[in-house]
Amino acid sequence: MTDETIFAAALEKADPASRTHYLEEVCAGNPELHQRIENLLRAHDKAGGFLENSPVPAASPANLLTQDLTGPESGSDDLKETMTFLRPSERSGSLGRIGHYEVLEVLGRGGFGIVFRALDETLQRVVAVKVMAPHLAVASPARKRFLREARSSARVRHEHIVQVYAVEEDPIPYLVMEFIPGETLQQRLDRTGPLELEEVLLFGKQIAEGLEAAHAQGLIHRDIKPGNILIESGAQLSIKITDFGLARTADDASLTQSGIIAGTPMYMAPEQAHGDKLDHRADLFSLGSVLYTMCSGRTPFRARSALAVLKRVAEDTPRDIREIIPEVPQWLCDLIARLHAKNPEERIGTAQEVADLLGQGLAALQTGQTESTPVITPVTDKPREAESRIPERREVIAQPDPTHQHKPRKRRWDIALAVFVFLFFVLGPGGFILREIAHRIFSPAR
Repeated sequence: MTDETIFAAALEKADPASRTHYLEEVCAGNPELHQRIENLLRAHDKAGGFLENSPVPAASPANLLTQDLTGPESGSDDLKETMTFLRPSERSGSLGRIGHYEVLEVLGRGGFGIVFRALDETLQRVVAVKVMAPHLAVASPARKRFLREARSSARVRHEHIVQVYAVEEDPIPYLVMEFIPGETLQQRLDRTGPLELEEVLLFGKQIAEGLEAAHAQGLIHRDIKPGNILIESGAQLSIKITDFGLARTADDASLTQSGIIAGTPMYMAPEQAHGDKLDHRADLFSLGSVLYTMCSGRTPFRARSALAVLKRVAEDTPRDIREIIPEVPQWLCDLIARLHAKNPEERIGTAQEVADLLGQGLAALQTGQTESTPVITPVTDKPREAESRIPERREVIAQPDPTHQHKPRKRRWDIALAVFVFLFFVLGPGGFILREIAHRIFSPAR
């Protein structure tokens, strides 16, 4: 039996005594397996209601590469148990040591790991150290994702991308990266609501420039969202893109082979939600959603569950921003609409073009020369042949067969949630199955 199967079966046993007896029986002689399932069950309890509520986790501290992190004050006893990999330190106030890094404080923690503020004793600089959760370090998919994040991030050097300094695997996989004091764009939006137009244009331009650098290296980020945009504290406004844990090379076809769709529902592109092969234009769609959110203070595609959000991403047009914030200039609304084209061929071609248009609009705003604002060609959004199958697939998701019996439907949802949570804590907050759920769970029972 796989971990997923055992985890799903354990979830069905609501009585704690029955669950304990089941795990003791099925995991007999395998304490590592027993511990892994217990960790998943605890994670499931903490994530309760995830599908029924917002499909995007709360924003993390700004100094982190992952968004599924909470403050160090939560679960302090559990935190101590997971920090056994730290060696003792003689330094006063230190939490311990890992490699030649003196760990100073916990910045945040989540299902995928812990992030520390630390001192690099060799170079005498403050860094952020992201340590993989011990119970995931033995899982091959999670370990590979962790290492892929390091390698993907390290390939790109740009002022608007968080720099990875090193990746280590002993005594446990961890990344050493640039420490960014400040907050995430998501935290800023939560704190202030819609941003001023000048900030929208400046941040949007910088995000696009960072994406252009990644795309030039053949990388697609696949998870551009406010929680992965860090705003540096200081007199000069500047952002950095973080969390390349989902990044893939443009010629990686495994996206369509695995059946796993990774990303954050409210910000992913339609072709990403379909599980189709992606190119750099998927990131541009996500950038359009980030621009929309900065302008309006709300996400463009909203619904009560992750799957309902994906349906909206695939089929719907967002509400006109000017209905929410009338002051947003029409040219910017047109630009966002182009980025939100369902057909990638109808979007702006490159991140650099987007950066240039936003820069032109920013210059016009700062100089008062409104006649110099960009002119954006309206989107025609002619569907590709591949998109002709979307309605049929989405109808299956949105409209389960009314002849289904209530109990089997609930059973399929329970399994869906079990698999979802398992992948959530192995792949991180952006990873979950859609294709298998769509065809096996929501399709009519045979």
